[in-house]
Amino acid sequence: MITPSYKTGIFIGLFLAGGLRAGAQERRHKEIPLGNEREISVIVDVSFGTVIIGPGPSEKLVVADFSSRREGESEDFKISYKSFGTRGELIVRSKDRSRFWGKDDESEDRVWTLQFSDRIPMDLRVELGAGKGDLDLSGLRIQSLRVSSGASSVELNCSTPNPIVAEEVIIESGVSKFTARNLANTNFRRLKFSGGVGAYRLDFSGKLIRDAEAKVEVGLGAITIDVPREMPVQLYYDDTWFSSFDLDDGFMKRRGGMYETVGFASGNPALSIRIEAGLGSVKIRRR
Repeated sequence: MITPSYKTGIFIGLFLAGGLRAGAQERRHKEIPLGNEREISVIVDVSFGTVIIGPGPSEKLVVADFSSRREGESEDFKISYKSFGTRGELIVRSKDRSRFWGKDDESEDRVWTLQFSDRIPMDLRVELGAGKGDLDLSGLRIQSLRVSSGASSVELNCSTPNPIVAEEVIIESGVSKFTARNLANTNFRRLKFSGGVGAYRLDFSGKLIRDAEAKVEVGLGAITIDVPREMPVQLYYDDTWFSSFDLDDGFMKRRGGMYETVGFASGNPALSIRIEAGLGSVKIRRR
């Protein structure tokens, strides 16, 4: 069997920027140029802190920055990158478990900023323990997305359309607050959201290019789902659960727990949403 050739893995030992004084910050910076890669997989695994993700220079695969107000924490920030022919694998990891349950305002003491090229298709996986997440996917080529947050406050936005199909978008949110805006612009084919005990808002605004399916599961949390008035939507709510259900106007009940907007069967790209909720509350709003 022939083993695929690949470049030697690059472990990026980033430098500590000078000694610390009162109020000073530890900083690290790294840029990886875009080479012959045709796609990349990215794993961002941070147990505590603030993670900011967004578009960056097109010619850079990633521009990474880390800052901390605490001495010695920059050693906890690790990036590794390997290129297997035309596929790259990037891992950004921090496992400072000693502050996993730190105060919410302390999460801003440790900040990761990652900017990605809009030229290369990306499988993106983000795992956040406790802290904050600001995920701006606008214009990025996302072919799959998975976001998992524990006790985090996360905002996700996609203000401009994804130029390629995102086959699968999976979002798992625990004891946290999660807000997503312009989800239709991610160009997903299938989306699954799982929420535990928290406050969630999913906004499906944006341009729906093809038929898409979304499954929403909520335990004890409260979720609001926004859909554009002009978007054809079919909604199924399993009313055997004990949650409260508040449905906006514009939906017609077809059978059982199935509802549709006028023009759902018009042939235009449509969104199908299936909702399962335990003891939480569900609100559907047309904007």
